[in-house]
Amino acid sequence: MNNKILTLAISMIFLLTIMPFVSAELSLWNTVIKDKDNSIVRNHLYYWFDDTSATGIGKNKNIPITFYYVIQALPYSLTGGQVDWCNLTLTHYMNIYNEKGEFLNETKEVQSLYFSGTPLTSGQIVMNMKSRDSVIGDIDCHYTDVNYLYQENALIGRWTTFLPSFECNKCEQYTLEDLSNQIEKNEEITANELTIYDNIQKALGWNFQIWLIISWIIKIGFVLVGLGLIFYGGYYFYKFLMDIGKTV
Repeated sequence: MNNKILTLAISMIFLLTIMPFVSAELSLWNTVIKDKDNSIVRNHLYYWFDDTSATGIGKNKNIPITFYYVIQALPYSLTGGQVDWCNLTLTHYMNIYNEKGEFLNETKEVQSLYFSGTPLTSGQIVMNMKSRDSVIGDIDCHYTDVNYLYQENALIGRWTTFLPSFECNKCEQYTLEDLSNQIEKNEEITANELTIYDNIQKALGWNFQIWLIISWIIKIGFVLVGLGLIFYGGYYFYKFLMDIGKTV
């Protein structure tokens, strides 16, 4: 167990060595809400960006967050009833800073899209976030029969979010995908190291068993040799006595 912990510690040190230091926090919250009173299924998200870097880079730099949405063709037929419309709303609560990064004011920006009698629709909305900004997003889809809300876990309207690797100090050339791939590679390296360790443990275990068997064979061999020497000594003494008897 200690060796495994040591291996993981070495891998984490390696990971922190090759990856740039992330100096910001992004709180992400995404959930699905069933509103039976209004016969609506809501795909809800909440994002909050907090710049914790020493230089305050997030206060004076726009951080693009891409919200990708997909709305199934409407009306969407269900076993009972249908989904007849969906409404998308994104609300961006923005903070305004001066060039020195000092807070000046706050405002909000709302974007809304309504879907009814439309084919499969997808698109993206890009919002530039700064420190202490937050975004609330909702895709509300209306069900004509409340008994079939969120049938078979099929979201008629859903979100996907793309985030840049924006708060690496002096490393804007890295994307979130690059860092994710690097993490996956390090996880593979760690898994391979643990596999090698397990194989060594198994080999040592087998070697121990083999040496234990060999040691018992050697011990039994010594016992047999000892018994052989005893019998040989008795036989030699008997023969010696017989030879003396013949000479007398």
